Amino acid sequence: MKPILTLLLASLIATSVQAQTAPASDKEELARLRATTQALIDALVAQGLLTRDKAEAILKQAQATAAAPAPQPQADAAAPKVLRIPYVPETVRAQMRDEIKAEVLAQAKSERWGQPDALPEWIDRIQVGGDLRVRGQSEFFDKGNVPAEVYRAQTASPAWSPDLVNTTTDRQRLTLRGRLEVNARLSDEVQAGLRIATGSTGSSATSTSQTLGNDFNRYTLGLDRAYIRWQPDVLGKGLSADFGRMPNPFYGTDLAWPEDLAFDGVAARLSHSFKPERSVFATAGVFPLEELQLSTKDKWLLGAQLGGELDLARGVQFKLGLAAYDFRHMQGQRETDPPPSGPRSGATNYFASQYSSGLRLKGNTLININDPSSTAAPTWGLASKFRPLDLTLGLQLDGVLPVPVGMTLDLIKNTGFDIKDIEARAGVPLPDLKEKTNAAQARIQVGANKLARRGDWQAFAAWRLVQRDAWVDGFTDTTWHLGGTNYKGWSLGASYGLDRNFWLSGRWTSTRNLDDGVRFLAVPSDPTSVSGNLSSAPLKIDVFQFDLNARF
Repeated sequence: MKPILTLLLASLIATSVQAQTAPASDKEELARLRATTQALIDALVAQGLLTRDKAEAILKQAQATAAAPAPQPQADAAAPKVLRIPYVPETVRAQMRDEIKAEVLAQAKSERWGQPDALPEWIDRIQVGGDLRVRGQSEFFDKGNVPAEVYRAQTASPAWSPDLVNTTTDRQRLTLRGRLEVNARLSDEVQAGLRIATGSTGSSATSTSQTLGNDFNRYTLGLDRAYIRWQPDVLGKGLSADFGRMPNPFYGTDLAWPEDLAFDGVAARLSHSFKPERSVFATAGVFPLEELQLSTKDKWLLGAQLGGELDLARGVQFKLGLAAYDFRHMQGQRETDPPPSGPRSGATNYFASQYSSGLRLKGNTLININDPSSTAAPTWGLASKFRPLDLTLGLQLDGVLPVPVGMTLDLIKNTGFDIKDIEARAGVPLPDLKEKTNAAQARIQVGANKLARRGDWQAFAAWRLVQRDAWVDGFTDTTWHLGGTNYKGWSLGASYGLDRNFWLSGRWTSTRNLDDGVRFLAVPSDPTSVSGNLSSAPLKIDVFQFDLNARF
């Protein structure tokens, strides 16, 4: 039986024995202590934490223990016999009663006494959640857009958006996003997270939406997150590290990192809070992008960020973060020799610097990295190096205005663009190529920060400009301009809670290509007869999204 209950019952019998032998002046105190212990045991039985049969069994055992004579030390015959009865003040006895009761009840709850059908203890350390989103999406293309075949006909450096397949035909579709997440608390310092999600691995890395329409066939699920978080008990729990496939560790907006994107690698975060309400944080991470079997120039993302939070006034919180990123070995390098043949084919590094068609979307400047004598279809690589700086500012107003208001400003500058370096790697002069490496987004949101109840609502408005080489276009949000860079536009949206964790939302986004000042001319009957810069070619896209969301 539980050791604490055994001690309590033994204490009960011991007080009974002492009450029979103690002087009359102490018998009343011992009787009260005995009554208190007996009342505690009766309460445990009444609440079902202990059965009456087990209590009686322990009572008999305790009586036998208390009645057994204790070994007596051999006393000096000459020493006088002195009987000492300790006195315990009432305040101490009351404190002891409260502490023993709290300890017993805590142990009873943790060990589920009197609950034969109780679930195992480890279930309390597991949290399961997820969300579902069903979306109706309409995509409207301006009739003045340059046909897709003009983009696909490009063969020489520089080139833009050579993978486009639709620039003029409107599209309507239904999409589904489902995510199931499990988080486990292994100890006070270690957690683990796992999430599976919809979406084909062959589509964009930045979206987990699945387009519906597969003749009622089943869809695939992918491993969206799988990471270990270690938060050692140092620096006041201000240090933590994630290992594996993790959530975005950096503070920012979807101008840089879309909400659906997960990071592979290792990230560490250090934070410290001060008084009055302010804090600072630092984040750093190393993330593999592409591991090459036959090259030492694997592609990596290195990132570091410094930031802080400050309460400017009651209900007014300001937050900022300055991040620096380095996309290592992402830039294209033109090959100087024809592809290896014979035994060397497939066993020699070749085209390691290509920008994979499975990643690229549209907008970045590309160079053909085939060797100069090749007449094969072009193999594309990124023209620019990418070492962007990202400054994010956020202001949150809660309780200051009639409704909560949040504002963010995000600014990006790619410091890796160098025209001389690009021409050296492309192997040809690029006189019309200009440096277009800035991006900016301003966004304001009003209403509830989180839609959790019926009647909760929020609305937002955003403006965005993204020049062609400000960010790697494969890691961009796929709602704005249907993904990619080299556009400007705006977005308006609103959401309304229909029930608990169940809401409706709508969003309209309108974008158009940027004009870099180099005139573009094309002959529609002959896609190869173009002049000027396709970066400036007209491409206007409007996107309407209508969502039904559920969270559990």
